[in-house]
Amino acid sequence: MAMDATLQIRIDSALKEQVEALYRSMGTSFAEAVRIFAQQSLREGGMPFRPSLKTWEDMSEHEISERLLQSESDIAANRICSQRDLDDKIKGLLNNRDGNL
Repeated sequence: MAMDATLQIRIDSALKEQVEALYRSMGTSFAEAVRIFAQQSLREGGMPFRPSLKTWEDMSEHEISERLLQSESDIAANRICSQRDLDDKIKGLLNNRDGNL
């Protein structure tokens, strides 16, 4: 896929530095993470996660149990993956990109 478009966003500089450091520690970049987010959004037909203002402390045991069951279902249906699988996918993408230079 040709990368022929530019996306510009405005965020807080402290947030940008923290996110860049996070993705750098994972061996990737903020820009690559945004591309992965966009691709996963298309696969999911929306955000690749459920936005929520609730924290675990705000939820009942039943709600937490329901979310855990949904997560297990999502994993079984390959809608989400483990951090290790994601890391492997990112490394593969980076290796393919580096090999195509």
